[in-house]
Amino acid sequence: MNRSIFRPRLLALGVLATTNCGDTGSDTYGGGYSTSGVSSAATGGDSDGPTGGTTGEVEDEGDFQVPRASGKYVYSASKTTNSVAVINTATLAIDVVGVGQSPTVIQPIPGQAAEGGSVVVLDQGSDDVALLRTTAAGVTTLSIHPVTPGANNLAPSPDGKYVFIYHDVDGPEQLGPGSDQELTVLVVATGETHAMTVGAHPREVVFATDNSAAWVITAAGINVIGLDTVDMVGKPPLVPVVADPGIDPATLEVQVVASEGIALARVDGQPWLAVTDLKQAKLTVLDLPGVPTDLDIAPAGGFAVLTIPDQAGSSFLELPLPLVGGGEFKTFVVDGEYVGQSAIAQSGDAMLLFTTVDPFASTRDPALDLAIWSNVGASTGSSSSTSTSTSTSTSTSTDTGTSTDTGASGDTGTSTDTGGEAPVGDPRQRITLARRAGADWNLVTLFVDVPVTSVGVAPDSRSAVLIHAVDDANAAAPWSYSLFDLSPAFPLIKRQTTEAKPGPVLFTPDGGRAAVLLRDDATNVKKVDLVDLGNFIVDSLLLGSPPEGAGHVDATQKIFVSQEHPSGRITFVGPDGAVQTVTGYVLNDSVKD
Repeated sequence: MNRSIFRPRLLALGVLATTNCGDTGSDTYGGGYSTSGVSSAATGGDSDGPTGGTTGEVEDEGDFQVPRASGKYVYSASKTTNSVAVINTATLAIDVVGVGQSPTVIQPIPGQAAEGGSVVVLDQGSDDVALLRTTAAGVTTLSIHPVTPGANNLAPSPDGKYVFIYHDVDGPEQLGPGSDQELTVLVVATGETHAMTVGAHPREVVFATDNSAAWVITAAGINVIGLDTVDMVGKPPLVPVVADPGIDPATLEVQVVASEGIALARVDGQPWLAVTDLKQAKLTVLDLPGVPTDLDIAPAGGFAVLTIPDQAGSSFLELPLPLVGGGEFKTFVVDGEYVGQSAIAQSGDAMLLFTTVDPFASTRDPALDLAIWSNVGASTGSSSSTSTSTSTSTSTSTDTGTSTDTGASGDTGTSTDTGGEAPVGDPRQRITLARRAGADWNLVTLFVDVPVTSVGVAPDSRSAVLIHAVDDANAAAPWSYSLFDLSPAFPLIKRQTTEAKPGPVLFTPDGGRAAVLLRDDATNVKKVDLVDLGNFIVDSLLLGSPPEGAGHVDATQKIFVSQEHPSGRITFVGPDGAVQTVTGYVLNDSVKD
């Protein structure tokens, strides 16, 4: 579940992509919703799909142009006035700083003091970036630097020393005359800029955890850039991530393990995984026991998970990283379920397995399903086997585990044994929680009222939010999301109905709170659900204007919700629930508590 698949994606949820940040190098809450959560604004469709004529899996990620926080400040860009408002979230004092033309994407520069702030702003209208630095006393300085024309995204390095400015193929803007293969590297300390050419259609920049290198994921492969030599690299070496350069990049998903310098690549419909050592440019192909429809990397980078759906019962593979024994992995059976996606918790000790497709829709007997579902409880168990596969296409399989059905963590429960036949009911209405048990995983499968469309796990790995499809049976509140407690032996799921489709979802860094944006212009719904993840109590806050995105200010522990307003409006919610709103900051004309 990462932006690294080379095709447009359905970008809809704020921080529901947090499950893939961290060491994996996945995009993080940026540009607006780049993940620290989840990523900056566009919509599109993605199909990480199972084969055999079924509809493809759809992964939701949020990507919205919203203000960004650095230190105790929130920075909000105005394209109409060519300025950035700097808002002190402790006092709500506002300073407006003129920048280049049409400022859009804002990214915090890491490594700043808690009370001070520092961001880089992309001025798309004038092809430059503005560096803004704000002191604890509220004084902001500005410097502007020219960059490659047509850029629409920014990627600061984790140590705050460099900023990559490039054209992201997933971005909302179409490239005008020129080439999307040119990018600029800004040296933050000196203001120097270095231009270089990379592979076709770049989509993401991933940095090594030791800050030694940057990897630019493109349609042609991955460009490897040593950060200590950015001033000498005009055309960084390109490393292929699949053996056949003729593979359609629209069918390719690529992810980089930042801690190991390893790229993983799968191709839709193919039962293999390509693993590339980016330092040595060495490619290994692992044969798999089926066709995976999703590839996820644990946030700490220690393992990858591939889901293999099957109408008679699915499985997932756990692949240790770096590779063990040339590519040894373990296979875990999800008996009687159809799962095509996974969402791994930050801890790496839990994950959710689910699907966004129903491969049985055309053959199902609804009356039979209803009778069967009325008797289904929760099933638990674990099953594993160990396999090793290499590019020589040889593989072995040794059964190393057992399969059990014991109820929730040993408690009495009921389940339906499908006997290897196709699962019953809509598989989108079942979700499986996998929890680490030594070298194995214990599985608990639960039923939900309405099909799941996307899943996000909180940063503390203790809870999750499930977004549901529309419920045609409930005209008054047809939309909903569920709060999923991952800790108990028998997990609790609380469903919350809403009048509007849930939009961006924000988790606070400690996992204690969440915010779900709700907007429907046709019915005048404009509010945010504030969720206490400790007790799952939801407080709805009505907003003065339609919400656009959300963020969190670590220094003051405030959630902020930006809204669509002609002169700018942001609402701040403190950890104690206190609400403050600033408006008119584009013109710097008013503050309203």
